[in-house]
Amino acid sequence: MADLRSKLLDLLAKGAPDPDYSDLLTRPVFLLAPRSHLGKLFTEGVIAKIPNVVAVVDDLSTESTLFGLPRLSVHEFTSRAGHYKNALALDFSVGTFSAALFKRVCLEAGVECRDFVTAHAQFGLPSVFESAREYRANTLARIDDFLALEARLADQASRDTLYGMLLFRLTYNRENIRDIFFGTADEYFSDSKSGKTFVLGDNEYFCDCGAHQGTIVARFLGANNWKYDGIAAFEPDRKNFKALQKMCLLPLQNLKLVNKALSDKHETLRFVETGTMSSYVSDQGNISVETTRLDDELDRLTFLKMDIEGYEARTLNGAANLITKHRPRMAIASYHYATDMLNIVDTIDKLSPGYTIRLRQHFNFYYDSIIYASPAPGWEPA
Repeated sequence: MADLRSKLLDLLAKGAPDPDYSDLLTRPVFLLAPRSHLGKLFTEGVIAKIPNVVAVVDDLSTESTLFGLPRLSVHEFTSRAGHYKNALALDFSVGTFSAALFKRVCLEAGVECRDFVTAHAQFGLPSVFESAREYRANTLARIDDFLALEARLADQASRDTLYGMLLFRLTYNRENIRDIFFGTADEYFSDSKSGKTFVLGDNEYFCDCGAHQGTIVARFLGANNWKYDGIAAFEPDRKNFKALQKMCLLPLQNLKLVNKALSDKHETLRFVETGTMSSYVSDQGNISVETTRLDDELDRLTFLKMDIEGYEARTLNGAANLITKHRPRMAIASYHYATDMLNIVDTIDKLSPGYTIRLRQHFNFYYDSIIYASPAPGWEPA
């Protein structure tokens, strides 16, 4: 998509001015799809900051109010919103159908449709571990390195993903990633031989770093028809780990479950334990966890999946011997901090040069930017 690259370069040539959305404080505001996946996470935070929220728009609910605000159907919104002078609507929708629907509905209602991320940016609300504005500033600070990364990526889809994500970070508009995100069906690996990411082999030694409650391990077993050599899963959250231990009703051969965090050294860290996918290392943690190194836990590895809340590069360094000796395929989350993508690719190149690097976006938000690193050019096992 040459237009994404051109659009990005044009924005940078103009100095990439920081968008100002302070009009959210003075205009009447409607909230679209407040109970979407993103809405459930962020609607309350937005409502707390905006003084003039009129109503929420939700056709799935039968309640008269949501989040303490009047609930309107799409048809009610279309007929009433135009009566509010200079009104705008913030779109929390996730799917492409909903996004297209609300864009059309706002056009008919005569109301500006704006991405909810603009409110996140304006009010300093969190995106992942950085606020939207911090994400933007830290991306701009290393924009030359991000532009240089495009030469390291193996295919045009990866480069388009890079351009789209950079545009999103700089504009707070998810429209820039509408055409480049892949959805979650092929995240980390494909569920079938005809998928769009890594195809599994029959003799994988699979390591899941950040195993949560076993969702990806279960996907691995199903996608590979129970054919594998070994599975290792690491999860520091005790609540998640208990669920992980009960993941499968049948006994699994060559299964190693470890209730520790991963890093490049052994130490004790504070940890925020939530029993969800959002547990993470923090000085403000409510428990302590022990860390370990993959090099000290495994002696074989063919496929490495990693989503560990910003500790990916450090964990790669703690697996230096495994990566150098076995050159596993790797699917690594690179979105928790703005510069994760750069740090992870740089770490892989230092540990074991010659990897093919691809980038895919699996959700239309800051989440789920995945680096696919392979010792061979294709998606199949080497």
